[in-house]
Amino acid sequence: MKKNKFSTKLPVLLASVAVLGAVVAGCGSTSSAPVENTFEDRGRQLFNANCGTCHVLKAAASTGVQGPNLDTAFASAREIGMDEDTIKGIVRAQVIRPQSTDGYGNFPGVTMPANILEGNDLEDVAAYVAAVAGVPGIEPPKAPGEGPGAQIYANNGCGSCHQLAAAQSAGQLGPNLDEVIPGMTEAKIRESIVNPGAVIAPGFPNAMPSDYGTKISAEQLNQLIEFLVTSAAADANG
Repeated sequence: MKKNKFSTKLPVLLASVAVLGAVVAGCGSTSSAPVENTFEDRGRQLFNANCGTCHVLKAAASTGVQGPNLDTAFASAREIGMDEDTIKGIVRAQVIRPQSTDGYGNFPGVTMPANILEGNDLEDVAAYVAAVAGVPGIEPPKAPGEGPGAQIYANNGCGSCHQLAAAQSAGQLGPNLDEVIPGMTEAKIRESIVNPGAVIAPGFPNAMPSDYGTKISAEQLNQLIEFLVTSAAADANG
């Protein structure tokens, strides 16, 4: 019997998406993201709060590297004609029952806990990932917040780890920026970005990437700091 394109490529595809379960338990934080008008808005915020710490997803501007790159994993699925409903089903299944990483070798020692999202939250995140993962040419949406620093905050995945009301981000892995930024000088904010290991906030892991000093230009760093100072302070004083 003649094999179709799914029968010849699907085993390889499933092997790649099976490692979607390779994320740390810290990604299971409860989201306090506001409910938006569409599943895509809500799904993005839930994704960033619960999944973006560990996964790259360009549309969500998330930069986590402890789990598979979702754009890479699902780009091949789209190329062979897999539709969004099928991708949604794969994502849902991986969240409900994450696959072991044994035998894949790329993400040793980390496993996503089962059911980090349930009910409508799971449906919205699965639908969101199915709509955006691996889509050619997709970009993050225009970030909430004022000024160019807001987009820099979004594009560098800051919201995956931090809460900041002005950016509508609800990450739990790092400190709540609405609480800590108003008590910091601009020099301390700069140091916390370019040398995050210098001072570790009590109760939080030393998990922030250390390459922002070279990854973000000097001009963009200044814009990001201005955004943090003005938005967090405004929220605290409002």
